[in-house]
Amino acid sequence: MRIKNIADIQKEYLQKVDSLDLELIIAHTIEKSREFVLAHPEYSLNNEQRSMINKLADRRLKHEPIAYILGHKEFFGLDFSVNKHTLIPRPETEQLVELAIQESTNENQELRIIDVGTGSGCIIISIAKNNEQGTMNNVKFYATDASEEALKIAKRNALAHNVNKKIKFLQGNLLTPLIGNWKLEIGNSRIIILANLPYLSKEIYTSTSLDVKNFEPKSALFSAHSGLAHYEELFAQIKKLLTENCQLSVILEFSPEQKSLLEKIIPEYFSKAEIKFNKDLCGLWRICEIEIMTTIIAEATI
Repeated sequence: MRIKNIADIQKEYLQKVDSLDLELIIAHTIEKSREFVLAHPEYSLNNEQRSMINKLADRRLKHEPIAYILGHKEFFGLDFSVNKHTLIPRPETEQLVELAIQESTNENQELRIIDVGTGSGCIIISIAKNNEQGTMNNVKFYATDASEEALKIAKRNALAHNVNKKIKFLQGNLLTPLIGNWKLEIGNSRIIILANLPYLSKEIYTSTSLDVKNFEPKSALFSAHSGLAHYEELFAQIKKLLTENCQLSVILEFSPEQKSLLEKIIPEYFSKAEIKFNKDLCGLWRICEIEIMTTIIAEATI
């Protein structure tokens, strides 16, 4: 029997598995680039390679996300390990990173950047990695997550990108590990809180694809109260951080239909806050920026 090559495998899974996904599976298996797979359809595959490709392709046929199958996902130009304990990074979330960098570059004051519900760590790690040239002065990085397993992945990713010594990872619900344990310097302090918390309502979560619903952690996706329960809890916790003379920015990702709800909810917690909404690349409302000026807080103790 003729030895199968890449072209044979592609023909076998034609119209069954997305061509890009199959190319990535083949490249992962033979430890070559996707470009190599595209350029060398005649490349012969041994029995072990064919067996592995079939196994991984069958997982994709069962709707398992390609990122979980391969064990990694690109985000902000960096490669991140992911597994069933972490949400798969999405391109729209890169806007959080971009805004945080814009907000913090060339700051002269003490700066604390906090990534709440860090998951794979892609947000805080991307920001810390961007700061390798020291464009952000006097900055400390924090990341929290309730999941011990997610934090293991985040720490592994931080180590892989050589920023593990820059970021303090803390286990706990939202800001709980920080409330009561730290103070920022009075007079010239600034805090940036980043949050891509669960925000899918029951209706939207129910209608999501099998790739999402059957594989990604529900705890990282679904939230009660029209998808905003986690954000309301975060807002309540933020109020506990506030003391005097602090500038605090909150940058969060949300679902487009929640804009009107956030416009009503945010002033209930922060009556004098400045609120700005941004659209994603698809033209949908996706990011909310909240600027809070108050008389708040003194020096980190953690």
